[in-house]
Amino acid sequence: MLALEATPAEIDELDQCQRDALDACVIAAMTLCTREGDARGRARLLMECHGRYTRSWGVFGKAASFPAFLNQLQSAPVGALLPGPASWSEIWEVRLLENDGTATATLTRLIMEASGQAHEVPGLSADLRHLHSVLRALGKLPPGARLARIAAEAVQHAVFRTLQQAGFAAYTEGRRTLVNEPVLGRRALSRYALLTDLGVYTGISPVRQFASQWAPCPLCKWTMRATPRGRHSAELACEDERHRQRGARFKMESDDGQWRLKPLGEIREKPELRPVEGWIALSYGLWQWITIPGLLEIDLEALVHGAGADVRLWPFGDSYDLHITKNGITWRVDVKTWADPQGIAEQMRADPEGCSGLTVVIPEHLRGYTAVLNRVLGPFGARVITDLDLVVEVRAA
Repeated sequence: MLALEATPAEIDELDQCQRDALDACVIAAMTLCTREGDARGRARLLMECHGRYTRSWGVFGKAASFPAFLNQLQSAPVGALLPGPASWSEIWEVRLLENDGTATATLTRLIMEASGQAHEVPGLSADLRHLHSVLRALGKLPPGARLARIAAEAVQHAVFRTLQQAGFAAYTEGRRTLVNEPVLGRRALSRYALLTDLGVYTGISPVRQFASQWAPCPLCKWTMRATPRGRHSAELACEDERHRQRGARFKMESDDGQWRLKPLGEIREKPELRPVEGWIALSYGLWQWITIPGLLEIDLEALVHGAGADVRLWPFGDSYDLHITKNGITWRVDVKTWADPQGIAEQMRADPEGCSGLTVVIPEHLRGYTAVLNRVLGPFGARVITDLDLVVEVRAA
């Protein structure tokens, strides 16, 4: 069974006090598990988080003391940390830290999407600064704007619309490159003038390197997070929970001065360790919201083609992702790898005519959200199914 992951939809169900508490918990938890920055600075940030956390409980609330707060972050589910009445939302059951003190997939996602203070966390500031610099360069984030929750839809829209301005061929090539090559050699980037101008690639993040080396996830090719295990070893694992569960986890250790990887999961073929120098990568948000959904889009293209359908990938730029036809039946498919009714609905309102007859496809592991998403998107004339449902429909046509 896949681990639970918090989504923007679940965050929207929280009241303001609960959101404020969650925000403080997210910053504190990520600060606890990072080794970046100095110890005094991390301690100061933890105390500031506890202050914000205490205020979220109100005058008559019984917020945990500072030591208890730190202990709960490391052992308790989110529901035990938030003020107010309990919720049936799955976010209530997730944890922010693994048993070994490393960040869960939920924590990594929440700190990018939910928090206005994520730039304060040592080691994460580089990811956020880069993403915001890209959005500002594209005119989607005014200078001086405060760091706040970043919407996946906004990131996709900004990057894709800018790519489209160079023409359809350049758009398609650029988008495929962002999906298939989330890490590039600095010299290789020179082949992609448009991506160079966009500035979407940056240096390897400090949290995804060890001993000045990094390794790509075998499944998505992006930089795996490096968690030190003492001075002479580290664990490398993909940021994507499903990729980790499929085996994208390795131990990095030194033998006779040579660094090597040892598989910790079912994937036995070891990726190559590479020097940080000379390589650049997409930052977390661009990988999460462009590379990951793009992999599903390309997989679906191959699957429905194999089912005997005619399929076009990204047929009209940013309008939708797959145009599928078979035996007189047409599917206009928009792929989403997150469950965010509010964000998706805002996109639909911006183009209500383009939504009629649209099939929104989400990954099978998000099947539990099809009902709520259909309630939100149904009035726009769209429907929501999973990727497996789509393949079954096309095969049956």
